Amino acid sequence: MIRAAHTSDEVESFALENFRVQCRTCYQSPRLRDFLEDPDQDLKKYGGDPPIKDDKTTTVKVVPNLVEDCPIVIKRYNTKSAWHAVRRTVGRSRAENCWMRAMALENLGVAIAPPVAFIQEYLGAGLKGRSWYLAEFVDGPSCLDRLPAIDDETVQGKQLEQIIDTLKKIWDHHIAHGDLKGSNILLAQDRAVLLDLDAMKQYEDEEAARSHISKDVERLLRNWKKDHPHPALYELTQKKLSEAGFSELR
Repeated sequence: MIRAAHTSDEVESFALENFRVQCRTCYQSPRLRDFLEDPDQDLKKYGGDPPIKDDKTTTVKVVPNLVEDCPIVIKRYNTKSAWHAVRRTVGRSRAENCWMRAMALENLGVAIAPPVAFIQEYLGAGLKGRSWYLAEFVDGPSCLDRLPAIDDETVQGKQLEQIIDTLKKIWDHHIAHGDLKGSNILLAQDRAVLLDLDAMKQYEDEEAARSHISKDVERLLRNWKKDHPHPALYELTQKKLSEAGFSELR
């Protein structure tokens, strides 16, 4: 499920011990509130499959029943060291960046996994610790799985156009995604949905924006050139990028 844009929804902000929380009020439920007030608790109590990822950097899990009829993806950004905490404190944490960018992208009409909540942990001396980002789970194949399985080049081309149209919405605003691997682009409900917004950044300087958008273009093409070689799809992606006006960036 991908809900409509929530631009009119209210956001509740509150602090609990060492945590600062922001949450879309339209998602409020007792189980979600229970988690937001104690994000350290064992996620096994909420059911679902084992974590999708669990390492020193991030822990990612899909929880089926925090919100009624809406599975939620919980992504926790872990603190690797005291120096890591110091570096986080001088800017936005990756979870906060996801939260802020997601809210902005909704206003631009970009299809994303709708944001649900953001949690920031604070350590002693004002240092930022771990952070959590919660978003709706979007059910759909990645472009990495979907596009090579299509035999009709015309259909492939239309799917690529959906992806590039979505990317154009952010590129036209000098926003670079920062990690356009195929698994971060889903094809769901006839839309291209962008995931993993934590590396996304908007650039005021046009030259800097072009440089980073160029890297987005290169990363998109790498999906079919190096990651999962598919010469025909690579050439078609080049063609569609050129038609959209992005050939000169490569």
